Amino acid sequence: MFADIDGNTMHYVSYGEGPPIVFLHGLGGSSNVWHGVMQAMKQHHHCVALDLRGHGRSQGRGKFSIEGWAKDVLKLIRHLELPAVTLVGHSLGTLVAQHLAQTEPESIDQLVLVGGISYFQPPTADAYRERAELVEKDGMDVLVEPWLEGAVSPQSHAIHAGMVGLLREVFLRNEPQNYAKSCRALADAPNIRRDDIGQPTLIVTGAHDRSTPLAMAEEISSSIPVCRVKVLPDVGHWSPLESPGDVAATVLEFLT
Repeated sequence: MFADIDGNTMHYVSYGEGPPIVFLHGLGGSSNVWHGVMQAMKQHHHCVALDLRGHGRSQGRGKFSIEGWAKDVLKLIRHLELPAVTLVGHSLGTLVAQHLAQTEPESIDQLVLVGGISYFQPPTADAYRERAELVEKDGMDVLVEPWLEGAVSPQSHAIHAGMVGLLREVFLRNEPQNYAKSCRALADAPNIRRDDIGQPTLIVTGAHDRSTPLAMAEEISSSIPVCRVKVLPDVGHWSPLESPGDVAATVLEFLT
């Protein structure tokens, strides 16, 4: 399905009925990252996942930013006439989710951060800017193998090779210019006043997550007033793909 959001065509998928949950993917991902999780949850909830501007099947006009993506998400929520939602973000999507929870609290009931990002030290932010320059010059292929090595756990590489191959394809399908703009938006992410986030919050992290490890999850948890952390074994950063059933069960437990 598609919606026109400020002249930008946004793609989204919608399953099930019940209390609404909106899913936000991470850098280089798409709504398909959440497919398994939504299939496990659609009997209990109205599940909506979108392709952020410049990702998947959504158009990529204009400059990208955390604030801009948050505005797109809010306008889609209003376009679909949803009541206050549970917002579930992965990686970059967790920054969009945190920003919305802090700035639009009446629209967000509860918050789930999967591979949550707090903030990046200058060397990490600079690395994303360098990544942007690299893909603009040489395309996505130059990054895919080193990126994929750290994206999922060693166990997933060993026993879920098909899933890893599909994740590789998801990454390579990114348009280099849009991916570069997204990297710069991530590097320039705003400071979020997490002590103003009043929604009950769950942080889910993989035991093998090297991108957003447990220490980062605990840092976020310490600054959000009502927050707890759940660690999933045997998965890395892309847990919604590595173990969708466990992610869905964890979210459902939090919501009940």
